[in-house]
Amino acid sequence: MEMNVENMSQPTAFRINAPRVVHQTIDGETIIIDFDSGTYYSIDKAGAIIWEHIDQGAAVTEIVQALAQRYDGDHLDIENAVMHILAELQHESLISPINLRDSSGGIHLTADSTNQPAATRPPFETPVLLKYTDMQDLLLLDPIHEVDEQGWPVKKGGDAG
Repeated sequence: MEMNVENMSQPTAFRINAPRVVHQTIDGETIIIDFDSGTYYSIDKAGAIIWEHIDQGAAVTEIVQALAQRYDGDHLDIENAVMHILAELQHESLISPINLRDSSGGIHLTADSTNQPAATRPPFETPVLLKYTDMQDLLLLDPIHEVDEQGWPVKKGGDAG
């Protein structure tokens, strides 16, 4: 069964599960690290744009709109790809659903220079989330995981280290 953004009643947006999930985008590729599991991920092109919009608090419909303006592709294909990658990110516990109280939430994307005629826009490619577990042991050994919300050098439980 295909999900359609127009038929979605919930969730209307997502948030990144920080501070345990960190990310950095370099040259159109976003690297995401889950410090609880030691797993890291890579996503690029449309996927990196989706992640950026999640980080900015965009509603799901705004993410779809942004991609439809930026890429040449069938609107329903773009919607389905967005829904699929959001479900995958949620399954990996990288993001959590939130509900915007009304349609005024989010970043309010507007037409800009990325809203070009289809002939000049790059073709839409379905985003792929790549998952890497080869550094789990190393990432989990990092003592930064033993700190509380106050940060280093305060260990969980309140004693400095």
